[in-house]
Amino acid sequence: MKKSIVIGIIVMIAVAISIYLQTAPEELGNMGDSYAEQTTTTSAISFPGEAGDKIKFSFRSTVKSGDLDMILCDSAGNEVYKLDKAKALETFFSLSNSDTYTLAAECKDFIGEFTIKVYKIK
Repeated sequence: MKKSIVIGIIVMIAVAISIYLQTAPEELGNMGDSYAEQTTTTSAISFPGEAGDKIKFSFRSTVKSGDLDMILCDSAGNEVYKLDKAKALETFFSLSNSDTYTLAAECKDFIGEFTIKVYKIK
């Protein structure tokens, strides 16, 4: 009796892990930095995307001064999406074309810190 209960629990855990792994978002990239002095720079990450892919951006920032813009561009350099300015933001965007996309963190006279993670939602 105890043996069958333990086996049942193990099977349920295995099924739960399998479902999670099949539905968990796929991390496409991340970046972050911290600046104690005014800095003007651009950091970027690139990732492939297919038309119709739903992308999740998970963003956190502390802006003490200056500007911080998060801009998504296609491979031709065209802006396709600009994230709203916020201390914390979870937002979604659906890709309209298959392409290699670049997310740029543009800092201008920036003092503060930021982190962003990009996920593909399954």
